[in-house]
Amino acid sequence: MTETDSNKAVEQQPKKVEPPEPDEQPGHGEHQHAFADAADRAKKWNDPGRDTWQRPEEIVAALALKPGATVADVGAGTGYMVSHLSRAVSPGGTVIAIDAEPAMVEYLAKRGADLGPARIVPRKVGPDDPELQPASVDAVLTLDTWHHVKGREAYARKVYEGLKRGGRFVVVDYEVGAEVGPPKAMRLEPGQVTKQLEAAGFRAEVVRESMPRHYLVVGHKD
Repeated sequence: MTETDSNKAVEQQPKKVEPPEPDEQPGHGEHQHAFADAADRAKKWNDPGRDTWQRPEEIVAALALKPGATVADVGAGTGYMVSHLSRAVSPGGTVIAIDAEPAMVEYLAKRGADLGPARIVPRKVGPDDPELQPASVDAVLTLDTWHHVKGREAYARKVYEGLKRGGRFVVVDYEVGAEVGPPKAMRLEPGQVTKQLEAAGFRAEVVRESMPRHYLVVGHKD
């Protein structure tokens, strides 16, 4: 962890009891989860109080979305970020809500009208491919999912191919020292993520943000 990361961890210790942490997203790769009751998971993951520490507005800003854009949410889960992305690309935009867990995709399909106003396209994919058409999307987000992915460099290359020129791939994941989250053995340093994206062709950078438990890496397709 860099000196900046260490300082952030010290400065941003939680000062109050916060809503429950959605410490695991649907399975991607080696840490599979069978979430039969997506609606029950949504009570935790989609809690409006999550906005106070997840800072969705900062995530959306990092994606540089415009009205009419197409954005993919990899590991969309129960749609927490889908609704925020939907507002950012409206009017005329599309959110492709990607997940490897059938129960989550089914849940998203039933909630399309609630997640609007953009066009919502739930899509089930395999754990090793986002299945994006070449140069078809303006931005891609993955939140609390990158640590699940096997073959991250190969996966990032597929994301790179799916992005239009000038597009962005935003990875948001847990700080290694966060008090909650996935097993620490699964967590990645921001620098590791940066190198993985660079190996796939991106110009990558760690972006300053105010999330107390997460970091944010942006990959640019120049």
